[in-house]
Amino acid sequence: MKKLIRIFFFILIVSLFLTSCSNDKDEKGKNFIKIVESTENGISENTVFTYHENQIISSDNSKEKIDYTYDNELITKIVKYNKQTQLSTTLEYTYLDEKLVKAKSVNNYVIYYTYNVDATVSYEKYKIDSQNQERKVSHGTLFFRSKNLIKDERFFDNVSEGVISGSKTTFEYDTYNNPYLSISGFDKLLDRAALVSKNNALITIVETTVVNGDETITSANIYRNTFKYDADDYPTEQVSEASIGNPNYSKIQYLY
Repeated sequence: MKKLIRIFFFILIVSLFLTSCSNDKDEKGKNFIKIVESTENGISENTVFTYHENQIISSDNSKEKIDYTYDNELITKIVKYNKQTQLSTTLEYTYLDEKLVKAKSVNNYVIYYTYNVDATVSYEKYKIDSQNQERKVSHGTLFFRSKNLIKDERFFDNVSEGVISGSKTTFEYDTYNNPYLSISGFDKLLDRAALVSKNNALITIVETTVVNGDETITSANIYRNTFKYDADDYPTEQVSEASIGNPNYSKIQYLY
């Protein structure tokens, strides 16, 4: 009887251990350490990523190096260094209650975010001029469903008097893991569009409308992605298909 009890407790402990490991894996996900991007004309680019646990430290390829800075689990700064021009650009992120409220490209633009009771997020984008003055260029609303960004409605403010100009971008998703979501704090960066979503965007539709008096001009472009996945439901390959609205073909391979 005692032997049976010991066996029972052994099985119970092993089961709890395996369950714990499984939960850790689900919570932490896994990070890609390299992506290989190739175009239709055969040009390829390798980008290598470094991490501290789930915090991204940098990405590096032949064209640019990007460094990331954290405060706790939130990304507060991204510095992009162009290896060809030897110029750098800096993005600074400000949070309130762990929600992004300001994204600033130093000496370029700033975006302010407001969180609404209906779970949408409103934003206003301002251009920063040479006198460090802010001039409003656009405003809009982000819509979410099931942790995915499904729509971005935007209106442009830097247009001629009497002209109404806007765009609507909608996203359709698969049910698999977005690899960027494993990176700590990446889902907070609302300026990254669909990359902040839980799943991977299969179809992106961009519609634009310009109204000038009695004249209305509309256009629409469709961008399609197809994916291959591994046993953990993470993408191993992403192909952006060429179309009339998007003549550029590219293939991205994710290495974990």
